[in-house]
Amino acid sequence: MAVVVLVLGAAFGFGPEPGRVEADGSRCFPLIGVFDAVPVPPPECASPVGFCTAGDLSGSLNGTYAFTMESSTPADPRVPGINNFAGESVVTTRRGATLTGIDTGTIDLDPARFGNFVSLITFTTGTGYLEGATGQIALRGKLNFASGMTEGNYRGQLCF
Repeated sequence: MAVVVLVLGAAFGFGPEPGRVEADGSRCFPLIGVFDAVPVPPPECASPVGFCTAGDLSGSLNGTYAFTMESSTPADPRVPGINNFAGESVVTTRRGATLTGIDTGTIDLDPARFGNFVSLITFTTGTGYLEGATGQIALRGKLNFASGMTEGNYRGQLCF
């Protein structure tokens, strides 16, 4: 969804957080921040369901991201407009490294309500100084039906 520059502690010279060593020996860093995005129209949007966004991340992740929704299905017939979705998000840092992840979540698409959504991005690959990184971020946000913009916050961790 956005291109991101990570605050990964002293190892990268981006801040005081030294990271936590996990039982498997990996070093993990907390991620927390905010995001905003705008809709991406076709032909740039290659989504089979016609939903893509591109935006900015700030906080622990600073950069840009791009999200492409690959599927969207009704969550429960008792709550029309609430859909589960899956797709791919690519984060690009200011230094040119990328994180690619599977983005799954739930969104309220009923314009009579609030446009709330929650999402979990599970990072599957990284490039540059993020090669070999694993982790997740949980996002909570809101879709503005008039403008198509989204905004919210994220929290998670990245491990090496």
